[in-house]
Amino acid sequence: MNGQIINNFIKINKNRKFILLLIVSFFFLLITINILNKYNKYSSNLIVKNDLNNRKNFIVPDMKRPFLNIYDNNDNKINVVFITHPFTRDECFKKYNEAKKKGVLFIGMSSYMEFPGHISNPYDVLHNKNDKAWTDYNYFDLTEGWCHCFRHPDKYIPNNFPKSLISESDFADFNRHVPNNKIEKVYDFIYICLKDNEKCQNGWQSYNRNWELTEKCLNIMCNKFKLKGLLIGRVNCKLPNSCHNLMELTDFVEYKKFIKYFNQVKFIFVPNRSDASPRVLTEAMCYDIPALINYNILGGWKYINKDTGIFFNDINNFEFRLSQLLEKIGNGKLNVRNNFINNFGTINSGKKLLKFITKCIPRTKLNLDLDKVEYLKPGI
Repeated sequence: MNGQIINNFIKINKNRKFILLLIVSFFFLLITINILNKYNKYSSNLIVKNDLNNRKNFIVPDMKRPFLNIYDNNDNKINVVFITHPFTRDECFKKYNEAKKKGVLFIGMSSYMEFPGHISNPYDVLHNKNDKAWTDYNYFDLTEGWCHCFRHPDKYIPNNFPKSLISESDFADFNRHVPNNKIEKVYDFIYICLKDNEKCQNGWQSYNRNWELTEKCLNIMCNKFKLKGLLIGRVNCKLPNSCHNLMELTDFVEYKKFIKYFNQVKFIFVPNRSDASPRVLTEAMCYDIPALINYNILGGWKYINKDTGIFFNDINNFEFRLSQLLEKIGNGKLNVRNNFINNFGTINSGKKLLKFITKCIPRTKLNLDLDKVEYLKPGI
């Protein structure tokens, strides 16, 4: 009996020692795993850091149109560059390949009419579908994603290709373009359409800026509403008879002088159709100037809402829409500048651009430290 008790006691102690050994071994295993994880994380971070340092040594070239460099918020060039225009010269593709060998990657940007779609303007050489700019290059093979301005992007960009509603005009600098409320409003509206030739014959400008429709609209604005307008560009064109004493015409104006006109007008008239988000529109909005804009415009439509302006579809509803805009201006019911500041500009649009680029391109291929970069901006 006593011998059995002793044997049981010995067995229990052995089991306890075994269990204790298991527990101690388990804790040692946990500690070892933790140490290994920290080492692996350190090693991975070190590799990523070294890799980032190597990528920072990329020599990103200064690229001219049709390319456009991109910068971070610290004004460092990143190794991603926009393609903003079809390749109309062999040199473009040569520059592309040279940059690609240096580690540069490319994103498309719709800054030229329907690009990357076919150009509709019959006065543009790129209207020809057989031009080598279309036959020799597939721009989607050359890029990682596409920034566009279109209401219906799938019409111009493949459905499954990465895309984002971002335009050059989103980045208008409202800190630079500040309204001066002390300046008197001399004109009711401003319209920009540069001349194509000395005879006012149809051409590239008149097509894009929709001069044919404009003439009809001007007649209504002058004849029925007695509005005073500033027309920049088409000094050699015949105006409706009712506009002779109400329209001031000027030829091409240097930018520094041109931008000051926005302090002197009440609204900007944009009947344009094949325009990929005109920058003059967002610059006008920075000066708190609302817009009367063609609903069918390619780009720029996204800026228009109840606080910034009004659309018209064609001559049939132009008079009614103009009346609505004038009423809003008279009642002070618009908030153009603040709306632009809250939704666009360098920081807001730059954060969106950063998010899109990092979605299209792996972090390991970028020469920017994402922990230190807040936004990106085109070099315009």
